[in-house]
Amino acid sequence: MSVKNIVLLPVIILFLILSGCSSSSVPEKTPEKKTQENTEVRNIPEEQKQVNAADIINDFEKTLDYKTALEELEKAGTENLDDDSRLVYAVLLRNNGRLEDSEKELKTLISHNSGNADAWFNLALTYYAAGKTDKMNEALDETINTDPDYTEAWVMKGQLAAASSNTEKAELYFRKALAIDADNADALGGLGWAVAKNGDKKEALELFNKAVQLDPENVYFRVDRSRVNVVLRNYNDAEKDLDFAISREPDNPWHYLDRARIRLQYFKDYKGAREDLNMVEKLNPGNFFAIVYLAGLNDEERKFDEAEKYYKQVVEIHPDYIWAYMPLGKFAWMRKNYPEAAKWFLKASAEDPDNFSLLLMAGLSRLYEGRKDEAEKLFYDNLKNFKQGETAYEVIRFCAERNSDFFAVSALNKEQNENLREKLWFYMGAVYDFEGNSAGAQAAYERIADRKGEMEYDLAWAELHGMNSR
Repeated sequence: MSVKNIVLLPVIILFLILSGCSSSSVPEKTPEKKTQENTEVRNIPEEQKQVNAADIINDFEKTLDYKTALEELEKAGTENLDDDSRLVYAVLLRNNGRLEDSEKELKTLISHNSGNADAWFNLALTYYAAGKTDKMNEALDETINTDPDYTEAWVMKGQLAAASSNTEKAELYFRKALAIDADNADALGGLGWAVAKNGDKKEALELFNKAVQLDPENVYFRVDRSRVNVVLRNYNDAEKDLDFAISREPDNPWHYLDRARIRLQYFKDYKGAREDLNMVEKLNPGNFFAIVYLAGLNDEERKFDEAEKYYKQVVEIHPDYIWAYMPLGKFAWMRKNYPEAAKWFLKASAEDPDNFSLLLMAGLSRLYEGRKDEAEKLFYDNLKNFKQGETAYEVIRFCAERNSDFFAVSALNKEQNENLREKLWFYMGAVYDFEGNSAGAQAAYERIADRKGEMEYDLAWAELHGMNSR
């Protein structure tokens, strides 16, 4: 659920108030009689006559031209507004940013009638706009004390709880709102968000479906439903909701980012994902998440130069973004910048000590750098994680000793885990390369270069084709 829903509340309430200010609220006119009393009424100065706000701003409901509506209302005079019209006036003041004036008018209404729930609720909205949180909460409580069935107050309490990530309270308040009005779209959407956060994605989807049915143009119901559908693996439905969101809000970079995530991770639609991420960069330059995804996308497509550029931006923005460490080590190795490669692989290994490949690459980087003692220490530290005879053990021992490859090759030929076996062949190739056995290195790299999904496969590809081959 988006905090934007809360910001839009003043607009929603304006419509509610306008729809309630019908001509029936205006005192009926009686036939004029030539009496002194009627003469006095007709001779009241124009600025003191009662003004009906609904009549004044009726022409502005469709355009939402609050500025002109307020100007017209104040031109007609606001001194003698009836309570319904004064409420509309207060809302217009708030929507035009005149928060102190809005607060004053609403307090006047409450002084006339402390049981005016609409006035209390709009006062809460005005305090919200002014950032007066304590007073806002007090006004909301007064709204509910005055009218326990005031649905919009429960919805707002739910939205505020959601904005504070208090999902349990948000769920409670939205359920209270729906107990009063089962067809309140904002409450349905809010409850969908809350129960999704609390773990029940199926109920969340049902709630979002109802909310969208009631308010099909609400972009944020669809965005939240899209995220739930991703979790439920309904990827086509998730993408369709984001298509809709983009059609309604083409300048919102977050919709493109959400769609790029789906296209990249689930559809492998690299072309579509790149188009979306390029739009994010255009609309929101420097967007960290777009940079991360562009780094991963280029890496996946083996456009290693581009990937490296983006990963460097990632660590410039967030130096502690640990998922960039391994790729940066990989690219440094491809460039034969072995000190830089060792630095990144050691950082990555410190964050993920169970991944033997990272420490092994750090050792190889030190070996190629000419720091053999440090390399061998890293190799032998890595050996401690395996038992003698295990395939990884034999390959790492070969890296450390660089003598006969008999035991390593025998273990590789017997290894049943295909992915482990094939990725270990890279390290055999790297040692062959280091020892000047170019034919052995070439064979090892060619064996695995067309595979994808592991660092070692990319390294083998780059050894054969370079960084700029695709």
